[in-house]
Amino acid sequence: MSMIRIITAILLGLGIVAAIWWLPKDSFNILMLVILLIGSIEYGRMFFKDVLERWVTVLSIIITAVVMIFFDNTRTLLPVTLASLLFLLTMLFMWRTSEMKGVAERIGLSTLGILYLGVSFSFWVWLRKMDYGNIAVLFAIAPACLCDTFAYAVGKACGRHKFAPKTSPNKTMEGFAGALVGSMLGVFVIWYFLVPHLEWYLPLGLAFIIWITSPFGDLIESMLKRSCNVKDSGCIIPGHGGVLDRLDALIFTAPAAYLYMKYIFGW
Repeated sequence: MSMIRIITAILLGLGIVAAIWWLPKDSFNILMLVILLIGSIEYGRMFFKDVLERWVTVLSIIITAVVMIFFDNTRTLLPVTLASLLFLLTMLFMWRTSEMKGVAERIGLSTLGILYLGVSFSFWVWLRKMDYGNIAVLFAIAPACLCDTFAYAVGKACGRHKFAPKTSPNKTMEGFAGALVGSMLGVFVIWYFLVPHLEWYLPLGLAFIIWITSPFGDLIESMLKRSCNVKDSGCIIPGHGGVLDRLDALIFTAPAAYLYMKYIFGW
């Protein structure tokens, strides 16, 4: 790692922990929405040349996120919102396109963005709304971050066998094994210091789940970038690229962690 990458990672980590622990829920929600907006803009730039299609996709992602974040009765409102947005998007793309070839792919990419960012990432707010909200977020984000750190360190030190050569040539099986150690450590630290009353074996399942969702979330974003031939989603974070490049391991971790904590922890 370059020095600027290390310093940025440390500052980001401290900022994230501070936001999780001290920000009021409403302020945390707004922060998540701002992060989503930046990530959505990066997503739109990667996949859409047409400016109107790009910004309508961004707007659709944000509308979905607003429903997820600020409305409690999402059982009815969210499906109606998704169906309405899909209808409006298809109408727009049909009107804007000069030829039918490729229009279905662009509609699919727009819909993917809504589900990928608007729905999946918004589960971080759902975690924060739990009874043990601060701890729930830390329980998910600590192992996810340590997965990445340990995978990188172990992969650099002794990585020999390629894990996903077409998607991310630098990732190795040894690094993936290191990610499991990082996930276990992250879960253990949060359990030991914050919720030692919780049965010790319950967090183990969470560690295994995040061991899968975090590295593969990273690979999924790499696949999306390679599909449109870009190295980074943006350049807003020095040494790291764009917001999506930092969110990738967290996007699918949030809904998985939420379901586990809700139905296994009983939170």
